[in-house]
Amino acid sequence: MKIKNDITNIIETERLILRPLTLADAETAFRWTGDLEVAKYVSWLPHHSMEDCIAWLEEIAWKYPNDNYIWGFVLKETGELFGSGGLIWEDDLQLFQVGYNIMPSYQNRGYATEAMRAILQFAAANLSIKKVAGGHAKENLASAKVLEKLGFVYDHDSMTPHVDETKVFDSREYLLDLVQIKPGTRDELYEIAAFLNDSWKAEYRGIVRDDYLDAMTIEERHKGLQNRFDENISAFLTMRCCGKLIGASVFGKSFTEGYPDDGEISAIYLHRDYIGKGYGHEFFTAIEKELIAKEYSHLVLDVLADNRRAVRFYEKHGYTKMDDRSIKLGEQDYPLTVFRKPVADSTKD
Repeated sequence: MKIKNDITNIIETERLILRPLTLADAETAFRWTGDLEVAKYVSWLPHHSMEDCIAWLEEIAWKYPNDNYIWGFVLKETGELFGSGGLIWEDDLQLFQVGYNIMPSYQNRGYATEAMRAILQFAAANLSIKKVAGGHAKENLASAKVLEKLGFVYDHDSMTPHVDETKVFDSREYLLDLVQIKPGTRDELYEIAAFLNDSWKAEYRGIVRDDYLDAMTIEERHKGLQNRFDENISAFLTMRCCGKLIGASVFGKSFTEGYPDDGEISAIYLHRDYIGKGYGHEFFTAIEKELIAKEYSHLVLDVLADNRRAVRFYEKHGYTKMDDRSIKLGEQDYPLTVFRKPVADSTKD
């Protein structure tokens, strides 16, 4: 998925382009907002006229911040607009709730899941949304499958009144934490290796020589991670957003000379779209807690000294510079800084 962070907030997936709806879309949008079959399991009234549709389009005009974020679903191959969906604020829940509607002829093709997954990833990266709700009428098994594919967890049964109060749906309600931190498994090591490889290249382009970076391979890193995993030398944590790997870390017993009894954070990287949103702190704290549970008295890490962003991040989290060293990467030596932190300081976070 590619996200264009401009005023139009366009999201691109493999098959779709998701874009804000405009008044020029009224005639096409009315084909699903006025369709009784589309409205069968929803709590809103179908639009009875083009004026109803235009009023709705005016109501959902894209802006930030807002109490709803709605995108139109456009098929990339043909340019056809065939539905809409997004996030609507629910006062009763104090959460955004997901919702979508598409023309019947485009249903059962995986478009709803693809679109909503991209929207949720956008929300986590750009809208400071951490948790969302979802629900469906019990008879609406298609929507149940979409929520389950997106990773929603069933919470409770409920009764959802129709907006005109003429009927009530028996419904199932779900919740989803958009970002989840879990231990990395052996089956995930190749994906982790690819993520770390790409992240390291992006982080150090302009600091480390291009010929060294370009020679780095996923296969080599994967083999190293497998050895660490199989020999129980290192542990791994992953951070995912709706299934997408957005963070990976490697940690365990120290390999840093002079600190053999410390716990060491060997690698931690976050996808660029999620940097500066608080996820780095959340991820870093989770790693520290894993090392603290192993009863290390100190935590240690090292970083190339010219990576000022990483240096500031570690200093902000209470790590103190211990000494300057050098590391040979390819044919060139680079300055390396070692940072250390007592576990007692970590427990205060």
